Amino acid sequence: MMAYLIRRLLQVIPTLFGISLVSFFLMQLAPGGPIDQMADLNPHVTPEAKARIRHDMGLDRPVYLQYLHWLSQLARLDFGQSFSDHRPVTKKILERLPATLLLNFLAIGVMVFFAVPIGFFSALKAGSFFDKAMGIFVFLGFSMPGYALALGLMIVFGLKLGWLPVSGLSSIYFVPVPWFVRLWDVARHLILPTIVLGLTDLAGLSRYMRNSMLEVIHQDYIRAAEAKGLSWWRVYGVHAARNALIPLITLFGLMLPDVIGGGVIIETIFAYPGMGRLGYEAIMTRDYNLIMAITVISAGLTVAGNFLADVLYAYADPRIRYR
Repeated sequence: MMAYLIRRLLQVIPTLFGISLVSFFLMQLAPGGPIDQMADLNPHVTPEAKARIRHDMGLDRPVYLQYLHWLSQLARLDFGQSFSDHRPVTKKILERLPATLLLNFLAIGVMVFFAVPIGFFSALKAGSFFDKAMGIFVFLGFSMPGYALALGLMIVFGLKLGWLPVSGLSSIYFVPVPWFVRLWDVARHLILPTIVLGLTDLAGLSRYMRNSMLEVIHQDYIRAAEAKGLSWWRVYGVHAARNALIPLITLFGLMLPDVIGGGVIIETIFAYPGMGRLGYEAIMTRDYNLIMAITVISAGLTVAGNFLADVLYAYADPRIRYR
């Protein structure tokens, strides 16, 4: 097992290096730049002033020298300063990261909590009314875009009924309130974006669970367990479900990058102060340092998710360790 983990870890560094290299050079090919974005807002900026600002930011150097400079900063865990407001990129990310972690982990929890039981019982009751109803639900889940669901929920529960807030993470209070009132206020703001993000992949995940469960329950060892007289829960809830979850481990690992970038559209629609919205703002302002920081973090989470999936796979299926 240790040799397998070491082999997987040795692949992480070149993978991250390659992602950062490609991302940096592709970013330079995009039209416009941070100087152009700032100059467009001020018609009095002269070409000489633009050239001086470009020199001060180091954007007049060759692209490969810019990349080497950025790489040397990254080695010191320094993402540089934001081009838009000259604040440290690390500080801006740390301000938004807790909100994104909170929203996305809640969404993943909702997704897994409902998707696994739906897939489990759909497989055991294949062809029943419940299975057909869940099939229609899956079809609707795949067909409806996340932004359409978000706008629909905002109109119904926010504008028409007035039950839930539709933007931000908290309300603006003019007087101090107790902590439990603030906690309830944050919870109300999280309901709609959590539902939208959770339902986005719930349909697909439940279908994966159903198909995996259907394949497992027809195996010989399941029939042998039934012949031994084991209880229903022991046969299906323990033996069958555990083996059916193995293919889903990869999907769970790939959910990790969504913690950063999966909710860009949803965070923008709900004006949620998270990493997704910060990345969108960075792209619109061509904030190179902030874009690269978010890209590297997302790539790191992707690699970490794949590594975690490999570890769980190797733990669940020992045959994987010797491949």
